[in-house]
Amino acid sequence: MARPTSTATGAVATTIPSTSTPSLRTFASLHDRDFRWYYLAMLCQMAAMNMQLIVRGYVVFDITKSFTALGAIALASSVPMLLLSMFGGVLADRTPKKIVLQAGQLVSVLLAVIVGLLLLSGSLVLWHLFVASVAQGITMALMMPARQAMIPDVVGRDLLMNAVALNSAGMNLMRLLAPAAGGFLIWGMGAGSVYMVMGALYFCAVLTLIPVPRRGAVTAGPAKGGFADLRDGFAYVRKDGTILAVLGVSFLTAFLAMPYMQLLPGFVDAVLDGGPVQLGLLTAVSGGGALFGALVIASLPERHRGVLLLASAILLGAALVVFASSQEFWFAAIAMVFVGVGTAGRQAFSQILLHAYVEDEYRGRVMALMMIQPGMMSLGAFFVGITSEVIGVERAIAILAGLLVVASGLLLIISPRLRQLR
Repeated sequence: MARPTSTATGAVATTIPSTSTPSLRTFASLHDRDFRWYYLAMLCQMAAMNMQLIVRGYVVFDITKSFTALGAIALASSVPMLLLSMFGGVLADRTPKKIVLQAGQLVSVLLAVIVGLLLLSGSLVLWHLFVASVAQGITMALMMPARQAMIPDVVGRDLLMNAVALNSAGMNLMRLLAPAAGGFLIWGMGAGSVYMVMGALYFCAVLTLIPVPRRGAVTAGPAKGGFADLRDGFAYVRKDGTILAVLGVSFLTAFLAMPYMQLLPGFVDAVLDGGPVQLGLLTAVSGGGALFGALVIASLPERHRGVLLLASAILLGAALVVFASSQEFWFAAIAMVFVGVGTAGRQAFSQILLHAYVEDEYRGRVMALMMIQPGMMSLGAFFVGITSEVIGVERAIAILAGLLVVASGLLLIISPRLRQLR
């Protein structure tokens, strides 16, 4: 059923448009000037973030040769996300989102440059990466809810599904290009220089966001202070069964499927006998599948999105089971294409559904709960990292992915609420 909500102008809008004849309008949002600048800033930031996942994992495994160390570094960034993301949501609801985003990007510049200088001087040790990971986790927790909640402010409701899907496509384009570039850059110029490139990309994100108009935060209700606003956000989600169900699927998928990203450097080294080039190529192949999936979603009519969310989770889990059983690079690469398609679906449909059903007053706090996903992913990576030392990384990934297939299939059968979401 459609849910009317108030827009920033005070008008009443329906967040679930009535279905109409399907039309192909894949790149419609890019006709909007403000969205183009927002999009370019997002591309710069996502390029740096995806390089960091590869380069940091490579450096950690090169130093330690330990899956536990990979999981521990991931956990160091996940704990702040788990603890502080909702405060980032309060900031997004009560503070101009553009300012929050630019401040976080400047901190990311500083962190990348410091780690790069330590690597270039040969003085980096493991605890430096732990500290940087914690600081980056805090920054992401406070910054990223504003980025996600900002999209309706930039494009409005009519282009919302298209803009969210294109945003996902851009993120996956960077998953396609940035890791491959990172792998080749590590090979050609060293990890320290790649960190300096990441710092430059973060700074470009700050600059390209400048032309986007600064819009105030939505304050439909009175600001009560950090913890009171936090309690109101949790109470709102707890009472809204639709939002709770979509978030539950997102968290389940993040915990059971996405840890493979953090452990991929070790999988490539230990199972596929590869190096940084193979690592970058595998991640790029996954990004290519995700880019294709996101562009398809951007062209779809607004219907059956709950079913498509669960179908994406099932595809992701099944593809990861196949990937984990791979012993040859080419077989793993084929599986990663489908991993990418499933990832795009679970990312895009969860965000689209949340934006469609949430009330404006709580948008930042609900999108902040989505930011717990990286924390869930890193928590899962820590668990899989420890388990991998006992049963092998391929079995650990396959077991969790199999559980995702079973759980998502059961939800598709027993949850009419999710099946009926449009």
